[in-house]
Amino acid sequence: MERNRRLLLSLMILLLAALPFSVLGAEIPGAGDAAHFLRDGLGASGRGVGSAYVALANDYTAAFWNPAPVVQSPSTVVGGGLEHRNGGLFTFNVLGGLYTAETWSVGLVILASDLYDVYHVAGGARFGATSIGLAIKSYQFGILGERGSGLGLDVGARCALTLHGSTVLLAVVSRDIGWTPIRWSENGSLAVDRAAWVHRLAVAVAVPLEQGEWTLEFDGELATRRPPGLGETAYWEQTGELNLSMGTVFRWRGLRIRGGVQRLDLLDSHGPLRPTAGLGVDVGALSIDLAFVPSVLGPTYMGGFGVGY
Repeated sequence: MERNRRLLLSLMILLLAALPFSVLGAEIPGAGDAAHFLRDGLGASGRGVGSAYVALANDYTAAFWNPAPVVQSPSTVVGGGLEHRNGGLFTFNVLGGLYTAETWSVGLVILASDLYDVYHVAGGARFGATSIGLAIKSYQFGILGERGSGLGLDVGARCALTLHGSTVLLAVVSRDIGWTPIRWSENGSLAVDRAAWVHRLAVAVAVPLEQGEWTLEFDGELATRRPPGLGETAYWEQTGELNLSMGTVFRWRGLRIRGGVQRLDLLDSHGPLRPTAGLGVDVGALSIDLAFVPSVLGPTYMGGFGVGY
């Protein structure tokens, strides 16, 4: 118990230390939410359930969604995927892996595209049905001769409970703590943009069925796109977001059917509904996943595979 308190205290110190995050260079006026393409998540498994995946994530992208280890028996999973986003506006290649031992875990996720590269390394510890973790990620950008880079920090926790034969999963994650600064350089000058500081609280329920399982997850998201300016008024109205993601998975034997609603804006009653759908098939240790997300900019298609043992 004492060891758990010390680890939690260390985690809080890391959070507080990240708050002041000083940077060199001029802040870009009105900027914020850099790397917004990651706000919806990665991978066909997570996107297929409406990005409500902070508690359930256990595939090769798990370290991206939540650095805290999955609360399950020791395992290893590796995999990759291809994402054709917004009618071909962006194409991402994703590789990743997760190793979970009895009391600790390590994970790696790499996203590569023509314009953006993100390297995400996570580690965590498990204490029975509870786990905590942190991740360091490196952003690398290259657009029209300009170069940008940033180093961010995520922390997270998960807990598993058993209730009337069902499993209840609770999870929390804080991403890009202190609004990760993205430093842009061009012709010797330096400007700074920021990634949004995002907090997610999730609850998931997994109900066993004959030869299968039904799972439902809700993720609440609170985010601010940039730090407040000096003397700024109406800060929350200009930069704040409050979203809800919902997703479900029906698993029967080796087949998984997914559906969800992605980042529903709770502050805008006229905001668009963003449905998602996905399908997965298990063939022995191999899993194959597909997902589809419609958008006004064009549909997003995703496919991926994972090998677990």
